[in-house]
Amino acid sequence: MRVAPAVFLLVATIAAAQEPRQQAPFITTPDEVVERMLALAGTGTEDFVIDLGSGDGRIVIAAAKRFGARGLGVDIDAKLVALSRENARREGVAARVAFEERDVMVTDVSRATVVTIFLLPWLIDRLQPKLLEEMQPGARIVTHAFPIKGWKPDRSEKVRLARPQPNQAEESIIFLWVVPASVRGEWQGGDLRLRIRQNFQEIEVEARADGRALAVREAKLEGTAIAFSADGLAFRGRAAGARIEGELARAGRTVPLVFVRR
Repeated sequence: MRVAPAVFLLVATIAAAQEPRQQAPFITTPDEVVERMLALAGTGTEDFVIDLGSGDGRIVIAAAKRFGARGLGVDIDAKLVALSRENARREGVAARVAFEERDVMVTDVSRATVVTIFLLPWLIDRLQPKLLEEMQPGARIVTHAFPIKGWKPDRSEKVRLARPQPNQAEESIIFLWVVPASVRGEWQGGDLRLRIRQNFQEIEVEARADGRALAVREAKLEGTAIAFSADGLAFRGRAAGARIEGELARAGRTVPLVFVRR
């Protein structure tokens, strides 16, 4: 497997630290990467952005200044938190953003509609269950440089840097995930019975109609939106807790249908 030069540089920086797992190194996210991370997440005026390991505050500040969002940056380094607050004041967005000195592992991300991350893989691994447990379906996660292990990105994008950046390669990669609803289990709707297996947003659907197995050709989950097609039918709907509500197209007719978790 080929490893990007930026990864070698990051690892070398960590190896030089006396206690590498206590605090990740501060490496800034290039401005063009900041812009693309927020754009890839579809950031807008209704969003609340939380940047985990916010450094000098540039991602949260850009979310407020360029995209009209509100936000919070957290960092374990008190000096960087103070710098971030000063940068926000200088950019005229201090009323829309906040910065706090805190470990990312004890940061409540439940109110975030967008979470941005530029941290090393071992820390992303520790954050993974927290993100899934606390974030709401439909919220977005964007990482820079390192993916979340075991989760297939909904989208990814390469960003060519306009000029060289310290400790980084000429090209950056960013990853986007839309937090999915939990649909794993068995469901009943009318004469249809479903069994759904789930790994983050990837799902496999087994369907039966009046006890007869159907060949499911396609199944997709994005946030709360779920859709599948099988022999002679197609369903599109939204998951909310113990219900999936939507419309079923079958035999030239489209009718409302509600699946209830069994």
